[in-house]
Amino acid sequence: MSCINDRRRKEMTKTFEHILVPYNGATGSEKAFRKAISLAHSIQAKITVLTCLEERPTFGFFKTKTSKREFEKECKIVEKQHLQLEKFAKKHDISYGSKIVKNGLASIKILEFAERHNVDLIIMTRTKISSHYEKQHYHSTVENVFRNAHCPILIL
Repeated sequence: MSCINDRRRKEMTKTFEHILVPYNGATGSEKAFRKAISLAHSIQAKITVLTCLEERPTFGFFKTKTSKREFEKECKIVEKQHLQLEKFAKKHDISYGSKIVKNGLASIKILEFAERHNVDLIIMTRTKISSHYEKQHYHSTVENVFRNAHCPILIL
């Protein structure tokens, strides 16, 4: 009987083991990362930073060498950002991983990653949508993740 109670107690007190932070380099994603560091430190969780990049055509319908070069430049910038975040995580003794995913809707890539990698918590920040028209017609990444995630989300 006590074995069953011990198992139930462990299930009830399970903490987050893997935290996902979608990161785009903006102030909000930096805030989410720092909150994840704070939380991960207190519960000994792993943090993964995920950045979604999209290769954009320069002249409308097709990709050019210029658009590919710009995309590669953007990848290098993101890699440098991830290295800085890794240094910060190591400084605070946090298990850290990062991933750059290319091409696709950010919310779908976040949800796919979370499901494939057994993420227990996603930490994100909202950006303000300015007009009523935008609110009606453009769903935010945060809203799409919130509506479709299979794990808890902390929205700052």
